[in-house]
Amino acid sequence: MRFVWSALSIIVVACAVVTVKPELLVADYALQTPFAQMLAMRGWIAVGLAAIGLVFLIFGALRFFVARRGRIALTFSIAMLLVAGLHAGTMYSRGITDNEALEGESTGASITVMQYNTMGGEVEASDLAETIADSGVSVVTLPETSTESGQEIVAELASRGLQFQQFDSGTSDYEADYTSTVMLVSSSLGEYSQEQIFASPANGAQSAPQGLKAVPVSGEGPTLIAVHALSPGREHMEAWASEAEQAYSLCSSEPNAIISGDFNSTKDHEAALGLSCKDAVAQAGSGAVGTWPVGLPPLLASPIDRVLTTGGYEGDSAAFVDLGGSDHRGVIVRLNPQGATA
Repeated sequence: MRFVWSALSIIVVACAVVTVKPELLVADYALQTPFAQMLAMRGWIAVGLAAIGLVFLIFGALRFFVARRGRIALTFSIAMLLVAGLHAGTMYSRGITDNEALEGESTGASITVMQYNTMGGEVEASDLAETIADSGVSVVTLPETSTESGQEIVAELASRGLQFQQFDSGTSDYEADYTSTVMLVSSSLGEYSQEQIFASPANGAQSAPQGLKAVPVSGEGPTLIAVHALSPGREHMEAWASEAEQAYSLCSSEPNAIISGDFNSTKDHEAALGLSCKDAVAQAGSGAVGTWPVGLPPLLASPIDRVLTTGGYEGDSAAFVDLGGSDHRGVIVRLNPQGATA
């Protein structure tokens, strides 16, 4: 039996180790049910492995002191605690700072972006406008927000003396808010015009993520893109993975862009797809802070609301807001030109 328990321990520890960086050995499995859903909750993996390690540490210690046995359990417990530590270290390296407001001061060249999934327009327009104004936000991406809801926010901002252009997916009053996406751009960035993106599913995909693209009319300034990809439901995992791949592929196809949205995937899924984007929230020290679901502690929630860059901007400071009504928290990140200091 000693051999059996040793073999089982080695197998379990090996599986646990793979979860730290699954893209190295099992990238395909990381994009399938249930592993994709588990990987989205790295904080829970760390807590679960630590709990298993502690249980076997107590069990092994008792066996050792009572019967001079339990060495396998003790070794197993230490291994599991070490792997839990690797998960915690990965999260720490991505950033665990959970601020309620941006830190420091913005520069004249800063661009502040807010991403907020309003869950079908359930977040009050006045609350959004107040947060946008107080945080100096100049680009707002709002998945699951109708054209009409966007217009209400623009009107609220105008009453505060702030002018924003609205770009949206053009949903009618008869369509549900959650089928649409809105992007607001401050007049301080100059005039922008909307272009089509994800005109058709790519690479034989069943569907394409919702996307809005706005480009500066003058030709100067970053391209602004809002994304809302499919969630990883058991019945449409292939479509989910394809939409995530299309969304992250923008990082290589758009040379000077700010890409913000509800990606319904994390940096780990991005890596499993073999893609790499510049994560502005991680650069700001908050890449592991979760935004969904809002009821979980931030480090146990999933960081699926993301702000990515491809050009000359980098994250300087990030903050998270919960205005009520949605199952997501909003993320705000200040972007500075690379090399600039606030």
